Amino acid sequence: LSSSSAASDVYKRQAKNVAKIFSSYFPHLVIFQGKTGKLIHAELWAIEQTDPPILILTGESQPQEGPRGMFLVTNAILDLAQKWGIEKVVAVGGFKPAEIKGTPEVTGFAYTEKDADFLESNDVKLFTEGRVSGAVGVLTALAAERELTSFGLMGKVRTTDKPNFAFGVDPHAAKYVLEVFARLVGVEIDFDKMEKMIADIEQTEASAMKVIEQLDSKEEKGDKSYYI
Repeated sequence: LSSSSAASDVYKRQAKNVAKIFSSYFPHLVIFQGKTGKLIHAELWAIEQTDPPILILTGESQPQEGPRGMFLVTNAILDLAQKWGIEKVVAVGGFKPAEIKGTPEVTGFAYTEKDADFLESNDVKLFTEGRVSGAVGVLTALAAERELTSFGLMGKVRTTDKPNFAFGVDPHAAKYVLEVFARLVGVEIDFDKMEKMIADIEQTEASAMKVIEQLDSKEEKGDKSYYI
């Protein structure tokens, strides 16, 4: 079981949607993309062409309502995953390090000596202090309590060293994490589509930053801005 929106985008053409998870603990919002809308929910995508097969968890939001919602939803997901024979749970996410320089592109965390040794033997530096919040931590921790192989991979998110990361999105971090994920799990990933996604994101953010700079310049000159 892999928890990753980026992974689902890469595998979308190969994956089959096998479950939709609706819960009162997700925000009561409908998202519109084009002409149609959808209620916020989580989805499970199965990829049977890989060895081993992969089940990917994606969603627009993490469970809300504090710890209760998080634990109920993640436990329900693990119940379903185990019913389908899942033996390994890998969650991927991002983190903002105190210092960009000197921090590996991808850092891992585990709950047993065996899984920690596995990560280190594959050149993944481990978190040794601090906290991991949200579904990435809770899902893997609960999986470990069920005696499943379980670990997390966190990509280093840059937010200040480049203009196109000003919106808190670092597509390169997602790619680095998926590269490590593929190596550890033993699957091949075609990154051509993701490279295009990265280029599109960078172009969009660069255009947005240019607009912001133009607005800032107008404000400095005393020009009035009007909003509808």
